[in-house]
Amino acid sequence: MPRCLGTVWMAVLVLAAASHFLAFVQLVSASVRIGEVMGQPLATPSRPRVARVARADGPVGLRSAEHSGELTQRKQRPVIAVLVAMMLSFSLAAAALAPPDPTVEAAWGFVRRNYYDQTFNKQDWNALHERFLRRVDQGERAESVVREMVQSLGDRYSRVIDAATFEQLMAFDPMGVGLVLARNDQKEVIISSPPFAGSSAAKAGLRQGQRVEKVDDMSFKELSLLAVADRVSTRDPPSVTLTLREGEGETREVVLERLRQAKPQNQVESGIVTNALGHKVGFLRLRTVGARSALEMQEALGRLRAEGAQEWVIDLRGNGGGSFPAALEAAELFLPKGATAAQVKLPSVDKEKPILVGEEGERQERVGSATEPVAVLVDAGSASASEVLAVALRGNCRAPLIGSRTYGKAAVQGVFGLPNKEAVALTVARYSGPHGERIEGGLEPDLSSGLSLGGLSPQGLMSALGAPLQGGGDYGLDVEGASKLALAACAESAR
Repeated sequence: MPRCLGTVWMAVLVLAAASHFLAFVQLVSASVRIGEVMGQPLATPSRPRVARVARADGPVGLRSAEHSGELTQRKQRPVIAVLVAMMLSFSLAAAALAPPDPTVEAAWGFVRRNYYDQTFNKQDWNALHERFLRRVDQGERAESVVREMVQSLGDRYSRVIDAATFEQLMAFDPMGVGLVLARNDQKEVIISSPPFAGSSAAKAGLRQGQRVEKVDDMSFKELSLLAVADRVSTRDPPSVTLTLREGEGETREVVLERLRQAKPQNQVESGIVTNALGHKVGFLRLRTVGARSALEMQEALGRLRAEGAQEWVIDLRGNGGGSFPAALEAAELFLPKGATAAQVKLPSVDKEKPILVGEEGERQERVGSATEPVAVLVDAGSASASEVLAVALRGNCRAPLIGSRTYGKAAVQGVFGLPNKEAVALTVARYSGPHGERIEGGLEPDLSSGLSLGGLSPQGLMSALGAPLQGGGDYGLDVEGASKLALAACAESAR
């Protein structure tokens, strides 16, 4: 819970306790007044009066005894009222002082801070907060409340991930220490969910909410989360050192062994084919888009260029996406510094924000390193981050899209761990092309896969590489000629 939210919550508790105490005092005062109206103060009557009533003769004495019993009952009534008031007051105060359910509180906070649509599907998110917590207080399971909370956003991509699935996702953690890191409202990097059981982070006693300043020699003040994860994955060290912020000016270091050290599967397949014109075409096939994609593409470009590659074909068919920042890193290989790679809608801004090539200094050596002609193969299986890569290249008139219409998903999901070991996947951003081109509904190709424009045949290329065919076709390859022809229309529309 953020410190400011905790302060507000404590103030609410103090006010609640004070109001209950005042109600208690008022009830006590009312009880005293009731006793006085009935003719009997709360104090025990003096003994002489009781003695005089007891000496009365015959029936009078009996009536006096009965009257004495009635007086005793009357004296007890205000006392019982006081006790009931005390019990009610303290039970209400105890309910008010009970801490909110941590799972519901965390999920609500993740949505408030990170969900891209800050109207929350036109809902009063603060009012829903109290309603969700009240339902848990009344006995409803937190897991059910959180699922309904996320469903109320009306977003097809936002969902709850069960603990077992989240554990499997953590198996691909490039940090390899059982931690999920995220930035809070103050842009500090924190441990966003409890470390997984059996991980080195759990064994070291790390906790959700702790602030992390550095991983090894990499500071989060200078590098993004993705950049740090990329470098750890690339170096693949046996351990990493986390620098934790314990207080104002106080830090401590924790050395964590990387228990998951299996080498990640290559995200890029590459090779060279020679077309009928004698041009050597470098082929890059991306199965997914991840932290290592741009690095592997850069290595493949250098190797294939040394083998004589003069043109490039990037195959994104069947690529269901992955990391959007990684897609933009890959696009930077083919775009000049300062070009707009994409537009993004974030929770913190009302309008779409342009993402410029070369904004992050640690990737300067990659920017614009590939200047040769390039074409991109797409199909209905090209989705999400792969579509962002495709539209970034086409939107800058750098590469035509060849194949069939893409899937049409521009939503970015962030995964946030919850105290109950589950997680919420939320749409944290929506991307569009460099000039605001819509991705939803799919990207139409510039050239159909059934055409052999300028001698370019994707089927022939796939056949030469031993990849599955998507129909027949001759084998003649002229990426440069086809790209010039297809991109002429792009340059004209950009004017």
